[in-house]
Amino acid sequence: MSKMLHTKLTKALTNPEDPDWDVLVHNTLGLNTHPNRKQGFLLSREALRLALAERGYRAELKQLDVEDNHSLRIFPGLTLSLSHTPAAGAAIIADKVTYRSVGVDIESPSRKVKDSIIQRISHPDDGSFLPIELWCLKEACFKALMNSGEFPRPIEFSSIQVRAGAWAHSPSGLCGKLEVRLAEGLVLAEAYLEN
Repeated sequence: MSKMLHTKLTKALTNPEDPDWDVLVHNTLGLNTHPNRKQGFLLSREALRLALAERGYRAELKQLDVEDNHSLRIFPGLTLSLSHTPAAGAAIIADKVTYRSVGVDIESPSRKVKDSIIQRISHPDDGSFLPIELWCLKEACFKALMNSGEFPRPIEFSSIQVRAGAWAHSPSGLCGKLEVRLAEGLVLAEAYLEN
């Protein structure tokens, strides 16, 4: 993996008793947040904090308020994407000079994706993937596309073609690279849109 691109997955908070976690949740999600959503939110921010630290960036918890789903005010030269389940969080960060946008998604491999959903999100030229892999790849590509700044409204997953190592959005002509793998017992999908 390039030093300009970094992904981190975590299942625990480094310092769960730090009151700044509650401040971040309150400022971002409000007071009445479901515990599962709160935990996933916190884990995705912890993954972001750890990814930043591994790249040599230091951020206080209150500085992890993500803007427009893909940036941090304190590090304007980075693009990012987050994902979470109730038990894990993931973050991908990349240098904007190389990557226009990135996307990440995680899911439990045991999560069932209904056939009707697969039919709705599939592109006729998609590669062969397990249903949960296809879902994660489409979600990661969707995030990379939406974070590119090209689309005022959400696009349809079925307009994204995914194949081994690459994706394409035929209506816009945008295309990039992707990866899906099992990491720490979770399906992890990443999508990249280079400059």
